[in-house]
Amino acid sequence: MADAPQPSLIPALGVVVAGLALAVTGVLPWAGLTAEFGMLHTDFTYAVHGTEDGAGWFVVGSGLTASTLGILGMSRGWLFTGLAILPGAVAAFSLAMFLTDPHTLASRLSFGISGVLNVHPTILYGWFAALLASIVVAGFACAALIRRRPAQS
Repeated sequence: MADAPQPSLIPALGVVVAGLALAVTGVLPWAGLTAEFGMLHTDFTYAVHGTEDGAGWFVVGSGLTASTLGILGMSRGWLFTGLAILPGAVAAFSLAMFLTDPHTLASRLSFGISGVLNVHPTILYGWFAALLASIVVAGFACAALIRRRPAQS
Protein backbone atom coordinates (compact mmCIF):
# COMPACT_ATOMS: atom_id res chain seq x y z
CA MET A 1 0.00 0.00 0.00
CA ALA A 2 1.53 3.32 -1.14
CA ASP A 3 1.62 6.30 1.14
CA ALA A 4 -0.22 9.40 0.02
CA PRO A 5 2.10 12.12 -1.25
CA GLN A 6 2.95 14.82 1.25
CA PRO A 7 1.21 18.10 0.51
CA SER A 8 3.42 20.83 -0.84
CA LEU A 9 4.01 23.53 1.72
CA ILE A 10 5.26 26.06 -0.83
CA PRO A 11 1.84 27.60 -1.66
CA ALA A 12 0.89 27.74 2.03
CA LEU A 13 4.20 29.31 3.01
CA GLY A 14 3.87 31.75 0.12
CA VAL A 15 0.42 32.78 1.32
CA VAL A 16 1.75 33.33 4.85
CA VAL A 17 4.65 35.51 3.72
CA ALA A 18 2.63 37.45 1.12
CA GLY A 19 -0.20 37.92 3.63
CA LEU A 20 2.16 39.40 6.20
CA ALA A 21 3.62 41.66 3.52
CA LEU A 22 0.09 42.71 2.56
CA ALA A 23 -0.69 43.57 6.19
CA VAL A 24 2.45 45.73 6.43
CA THR A 25 1.61 47.64 3.24
CA GLY A 26 -1.50 49.02 4.92
CA VAL A 27 0.63 51.37 7.01
CA LEU A 28 2.81 52.57 4.13
CA PRO A 29 2.09 55.84 2.26
CA TRP A 30 -0.49 55.24 -0.46
CA ALA A 31 -1.20 58.64 -1.93
CA GLY A 32 -0.15 62.20 -1.62
CA LEU A 33 -0.43 65.70 -2.86
CA THR A 34 2.78 66.95 -4.45
CA ALA A 35 3.61 70.64 -4.80
CA GLU A 36 6.52 71.52 -7.05
CA PHE A 37 7.99 74.99 -6.73
CA GLY A 38 9.64 75.92 -10.04
CA MET A 39 11.62 78.92 -8.87
CA LEU A 40 13.21 77.03 -5.98
CA HIS A 41 13.54 73.70 -7.84
CA THR A 42 12.09 71.83 -4.86
CA ASP A 43 9.03 69.76 -4.27
CA PHE A 44 6.96 68.88 -1.25
CA THR A 45 4.74 65.80 -0.87
CA TYR A 46 2.01 65.41 1.71
CA ALA A 47 1.54 61.64 2.15
CA VAL A 48 -1.62 59.78 3.13
CA HIS A 49 -0.98 56.38 4.71
CA GLY A 50 -3.29 53.48 4.01
CA THR A 51 -4.59 53.25 7.56
CA GLU A 52 -5.69 56.89 7.44
CA ASP A 53 -8.47 55.66 5.15
CA GLY A 54 -10.87 52.78 5.75
CA ALA A 55 -9.42 50.87 2.79
CA GLY A 56 -6.09 50.56 4.56
CA TRP A 57 -7.65 48.75 7.50
CA PHE A 58 -9.33 46.33 5.08
CA VAL A 59 -5.93 45.62 3.53
CA VAL A 60 -4.32 45.03 6.95
CA GLY A 61 -7.18 42.71 7.95
CA SER A 62 -7.04 40.88 4.62
CA GLY A 63 -3.31 40.32 4.99
CA LEU A 64 -3.65 38.93 8.50
CA THR A 65 -6.56 36.72 7.41
CA ALA A 66 -4.59 35.39 4.45
CA SER A 67 -1.62 34.61 6.70
CA THR A 68 -3.88 32.78 9.14
CA LEU A 69 -5.37 30.74 6.30
CA GLY A 70 -1.85 29.92 5.07
CA ILE A 71 -0.86 28.68 8.53
CA LEU A 72 -4.03 26.59 8.70
CA GLY A 73 -3.22 25.30 5.24
CA MET A 74 0.14 24.05 6.46
CA SER A 75 -1.38 22.15 9.35
CA ARG A 76 -4.88 21.22 8.22
CA GLY A 77 -4.95 20.99 4.45
CA TRP A 78 -4.69 22.67 1.08
CA LEU A 79 -8.28 23.97 1.08
CA PHE A 80 -7.48 26.56 3.76
CA THR A 81 -4.61 27.82 1.62
CA GLY A 82 -6.94 28.01 -1.37
CA LEU A 83 -9.46 30.05 0.60
CA ALA A 84 -6.81 32.79 0.93
CA ILE A 85 -7.88 33.93 -2.53
CA LEU A 86 -10.84 35.66 -0.86
CA PRO A 87 -8.81 38.04 1.35
CA GLY A 88 -6.56 38.73 -1.63
CA ALA A 89 -9.59 39.77 -3.66
CA VAL A 90 -10.96 41.90 -0.81
CA ALA A 91 -7.63 43.72 -0.59
CA ALA A 92 -7.52 44.37 -4.34
CA PHE A 93 -11.11 45.65 -4.25
CA SER A 94 -10.27 47.94 -1.31
CA LEU A 95 -7.31 49.33 -3.22
CA ALA A 96 -9.54 50.07 -6.21
CA MET A 97 -12.09 51.78 -3.98
CA PHE A 98 -9.33 53.92 -2.48
CA LEU A 99 -8.62 55.38 -5.91
CA THR A 100 -12.27 56.01 -6.75
CA ASP A 101 -13.38 57.45 -3.39
CA PRO A 102 -15.51 60.53 -4.20
CA HIS A 103 -15.01 62.07 -0.74
CA THR A 104 -11.36 62.80 -1.46
CA LEU A 105 -11.94 63.97 -5.03
CA ALA A 106 -11.54 67.61 -4.01
CA SER A 107 -8.11 66.95 -2.52
CA ARG A 108 -6.98 65.21 -5.71
CA LEU A 109 -7.49 68.16 -8.04
CA SER A 110 -4.49 69.46 -9.93
CA PHE A 111 -3.64 73.08 -10.47
CA GLY A 112 -0.61 75.09 -11.33
CA ILE A 113 0.88 78.45 -12.14
CA SER A 114 3.20 78.10 -15.09
CA GLY A 115 6.84 78.08 -14.02
CA VAL A 116 6.03 78.87 -10.39
CA LEU A 117 3.84 76.21 -8.80
CA ASN A 118 2.45 72.84 -9.87
CA VAL A 119 0.20 70.87 -7.50
CA HIS A 120 -0.94 67.35 -8.43
CA PRO A 121 -2.03 64.11 -6.79
CA THR A 122 0.35 61.17 -6.67
CA ILE A 123 0.00 57.49 -5.96
CA LEU A 124 2.87 56.42 -3.76
CA TYR A 125 4.81 53.17 -3.45
CA GLY A 126 2.72 51.71 -0.61
CA TRP A 127 -0.37 51.42 -2.82
CA PHE A 128 1.57 49.59 -5.54
CA ALA A 129 3.20 47.30 -2.95
CA ALA A 130 -0.24 46.46 -1.54
CA LEU A 131 -1.56 45.68 -5.03
CA LEU A 132 1.42 43.43 -5.76
CA ALA A 133 1.07 41.64 -2.42
CA SER A 134 -2.66 41.02 -2.98
CA ILE A 135 -1.90 39.55 -6.42
CA VAL A 136 0.81 37.31 -4.94
CA VAL A 137 -1.56 36.09 -2.20
CA ALA A 138 -4.18 35.24 -4.82
CA GLY A 139 -1.56 33.56 -7.01
CA PHE A 140 -0.31 31.26 -4.25
CA ALA A 141 -3.91 30.48 -3.25
CA CYS A 142 -4.72 29.54 -6.85
CA ALA A 143 -1.60 27.39 -6.99
CA ALA A 144 -2.80 25.49 -3.92
CA LEU A 145 -6.19 24.89 -5.52
CA ILE A 146 -4.81 23.88 -8.91
CA ARG A 147 -2.25 21.46 -7.47
CA ARG A 148 -4.94 19.63 -5.52
CA ARG A 149 -7.45 19.28 -8.34
CA PRO A 150 -8.28 15.59 -8.71
CA ALA A 151 -6.79 13.88 -11.75
CA GLN A 152 -9.34 12.77 -14.33
CA SER A 153 -8.99 9.33 -15.82
